[in-house]
Amino acid sequence: MNARAHNSAIAELVHPVDAVPAGARILRTVPEIEEIRGAWTQLLRHPNADIDLFLSEISSRPQILRPHVILLNRLGIPETILVGRLEIGRMDFRIGYASLLSRQARTLTFIHGGLLGNCSSNTSDILVQEVMNCLRRGEADVAFFNHLRADSPLPASLRRVPSLMSRDFLPAMQIHRSMSLPATAQEFWGRLSPKVRKNQKWQAKKLVQDYSGDVKIDCVTETSGLERMIQDVEEIAKKTYQRALRVGFVDDEDTRRRLSLRARKGWFRGYVLYVANSPCAFWLGTVCNGVFHSDYMGYDPAFSKHSPGMYLITRIIEQLCEAEGEQRISSIDFGLGDAEYKRILGDILWEDTTTYLFAPTLRALGLNAIRTPILFADALGRKVLERTQLVAKVKKKWRGSRAATAHRDQIGELPPSSRIQQEPEKQNAVNAE
Repeated sequence: MNARAHNSAIAELVHPVDAVPAGARILRTVPEIEEIRGAWTQLLRHPNADIDLFLSEISSRPQILRPHVILLNRLGIPETILVGRLEIGRMDFRIGYASLLSRQARTLTFIHGGLLGNCSSNTSDILVQEVMNCLRRGEADVAFFNHLRADSPLPASLRRVPSLMSRDFLPAMQIHRSMSLPATAQEFWGRLSPKVRKNQKWQAKKLVQDYSGDVKIDCVTETSGLERMIQDVEEIAKKTYQRALRVGFVDDEDTRRRLSLRARKGWFRGYVLYVANSPCAFWLGTVCNGVFHSDYMGYDPAFSKHSPGMYLITRIIEQLCEAEGEQRISSIDFGLGDAEYKRILGDILWEDTTTYLFAPTLRALGLNAIRTPILFADALGRKVLERTQLVAKVKKKWRGSRAATAHRDQIGELPPSSRIQQEPEKQNAVNAE
């Protein structure tokens, strides 16, 4: 589907009830959130905003000070929920992958997938005004909106409602791809170009032949199979360049808690490819509201000539196409970030925007004044690389060096203190070759 056509298909909804004033309430405690559990569950669309996951993270992550959830009621009925938290975080000022400096800030973080319910212009304006009121009262230095759909009303309100000095002048933009699931595996293969189809089938045949058919895929959906799966996935993940970039899958308490919670809800899908009894590729995801959300992906570079990541992905898509009844899903959301396999498989795309708002204080406006020229230099550098067609080469060289770093880290040349855990909603890996 053409990007513009898809974007216009989800144009802003018109809500006649917007003419009725909405009452805003900010929920800052767990008991207040529990009061709206039913409405939250009913309005949920993305698994990252699951209420149990949110409450689990609030209680387990020391940098989070409290919830900060904005509830809009209209005619006494919960209509919109914006899921956020107040935390002590750091703003990293980067050019490319290089961090120039970092500053601590009290941050209202509104999570990826955390806008539930009515998302009209009127509603979005009210939400942004409530956030600005909190910033004016000194509750936080900045507000961070993590990966909003750029074609939805909320980003427009973030550009329009705040004063000029509080706005983000260069919000980050990122392609987001998904795939509508065909009715059959045959239709899936028919969507691919002849060249891609031929190459993938040849690679799959070669993999099976080279290992005498000793190739299998295990699927874990329940908590009983998590322990072995996590161990095998970690064995792969520690060899990838994502590990050196400190993103992607990592076997820690936070990851285990998230996977276990989703398995208990019946949402979790964990696929691991074994070749000659050795784990060599994985794809972990979450099924919510008929959509398979890709969470983590990676492969062992020792098997790279056989493209094990694509072998695993295509076999899983075949299975999903043939599933029936409650196992049937409508689409695959490939998650944050872009990659070649997403461009090959995806037929729907949009842009996400990550945006800050700054409190009207000297400290917060100073952060914005530091950040803006650094972002401008980063954007200018990227444009130069794109025009000279060097982006792919630079990324390939960088990832190669990061993979080497991951190997040194694996054998103990880097101290554990150098490993930094990323935010869970920013961890989606893109390694699938």
